[in-house]
Parts: sequence; C-alpha cells; structure tokens
Amino acid sequence: MDSSWIAQTARSYDRVAEPYLALVREGIAHLPLESSLVSHFAAQVQTTGGGRVIDLGCGPGLLTRHLAALGLTTVGVDVSPEMLRIAASLNPGLEFIEASVTELPVEAGSAGGVFCWYVAHHIPDDALGQVFTQIARALRPGGPLMLGGHVGASTQLKTEGYEGLPMHVLFARRSIDSYAGLAAAAGLTVDATIALGPDRPAAAAILLAHKPLQR
Repeated sequence: MDSSWIAQTARSYDRVAEPYLALVREGIAHLPLESSLVSHFAAQVQTTGGGRVIDLGCGPGLLTRHLAALGLTTVGVDVSPEMLRIAASLNPGLEFIEASVTELPVEAGSAGGVFCWYVAHHIPDDALGQVFTQIARALRPGGPLMLGGHVGASTQLKTEGYEGLPMHVLFARRSIDSYAGLAAAAGLTVDATIALGPDRPAAAAILLAHKPLQR
C-alpha cells in the first residue's frame, strides 16, 4: 500500500489551515440535525461506559471542543501539524496528537468512542479497510463510532483549495453503504445510516455503529 498520500495530505492542510479555519469556524452550530446526532453519540458514549473519545481527523479542534462541552473526555488526532497547532491554541486544556488515521496511537480497547467527521473522502480505497480495523481495535466493547461525510460516486485529485492555495489530496465520494460494509467487516455493528437532505452544500450522510459487547 502506497502511504505517500498521508504526507501529501498533511502538507496540503498545513498550507490551508488558516483559511480552512475561517470557513468552518461555526462548527456545526448552524446544523441542528447533525448537532442532535452528535448529542446522541455523546449520550451513547456515556451510557455504555464512558472513556476517552477520539476525534479522528480533528483539524482545528472545533468539534473536539464541541464533544468536550457535551461532557466527553476527548483527544483530537490529525496528520497536519499546523492544524494541531491551531487546535491547541484555540482549545487550551484539550489533548491533541499528531498521527495518521491508519495507525491510531492508542491501546486496544481503550477508546470510549470514535468520532470521524468529513475525513474519509481523503482516504484511498486500499487504506480504508485498515482505518476501520484501527477504529475497531481502539474501541472498547460497546463503544460507538460516528462517521459523517461526503457521499456519491466520483473520485478526483483536489489540487487547489481554500483561497486558491495548492493542495494534493484525494477527494472520493463513496456510498454510505460502502462505509457500512467496511465497518461490518471490521467487526462493528452498524446501527444506522442516515442520508442528509438536499439543502446541504454537498451530498452527505452519517454512519452510526458500535463495537459489540464481548460474550
């Protein structure tokens, strides 16, 4: 598996970190449906045993902070050092770690939940299985996964991004069912797939799943 995409993604988001922050600074405050589903995710974490939640691909840490405000112990994980620098400056007291989605730096069964928001479209097909395997490994039994992002049926290389700055990242729109299949193959139980309405800026969906309790 070619892993050069990881470094390319890190460099790309280092370049665009400031204009990206300006674009997403509202977080999900203006998205009531998504906000309610994130609150549902947080309640799941708490009612199934609590524990540290990984915000996977956290960017500037806005949703890491949102999850913490819902009462969760959170750690943001991202591949971009500049995004993590911004996240730490905006969110003193929260923990942020530089790591790839393909190699989570946590002990097996130690995560109370995994939250992954608009990240999967940057992951190549041949790395997706490993990512879901890592998520399943990290979760404690009962721990939930919430994944949200772009869906569709197209793949392109994004060469220009925020404020016209150069980027080199994959932008793959896949079906939510394909992500559900990968989650199931990694040993997770899929609880729901939710298609978001057409008023969104782009086609999107949400996957909710959890790691089964040990028998």
